[in-house]
Amino acid sequence: MEKNERIRSVSVFMGAEFGNETIFSKKAAELGQYLAAHHYRLVYGGGKDGLMGIVASTVMTNGGEVLGITPTNLAEASIKANQVTELVQVPDMNTRKQLLIDESDAFIALPGGFGTLEEISQTISWAKIDLHEKPLALFDIDGFYDTLWDWLEEAVEKAFVPATDMKYVYRGRSIADIFKYFASFKFPSEFQNPENFV
Repeated sequence: MEKNERIRSVSVFMGAEFGNETIFSKKAAELGQYLAAHHYRLVYGGGKDGLMGIVASTVMTNGGEVLGITPTNLAEASIKANQVTELVQVPDMNTRKQLLIDESDAFIALPGGFGTLEEISQTISWAKIDLHEKPLALFDIDGFYDTLWDWLEEAVEKAFVPATDMKYVYRGRSIADIFKYFASFKFPSEFQNPENFV
């Protein structure tokens, strides 16, 4: 599959729980395998439990690179430093979210809870106000993000969100689907660089 050469590091937002369907863990492991096989660096919240632990350990087991970012107040729940390529401890959750965005070229949201929803919301809203220009894909495993997607579409329909802002978020049904979106994503700065018009 063709790659977008501007995307080298992928931040994955996901739950520190496994969920009650085995398909969530299965797809998390498949994503970890894909990231490692295609030489994407995983950037994530540094947790050792749930889907977070599955993706990170799978990337490492398959020879990939992992950057974990964990706030000090959650250090007990973090993965061990020797189990990932690099583990960074930061003072608080806000710093972690900032680094997750800064250190990544694209984002994938696996199923998760309130923390995952917060990361999704911040990533989309920061793109809207030009704090970044990076794509986010919701990995819609077993319809997990269908309801959220309906809400996003209604927000557009009711004129709370311009339709143009939706270019930064995508609902993907499979890993291949998500990375096809990433491959075709046009970063706004590409159109602002005169060299691209030569």
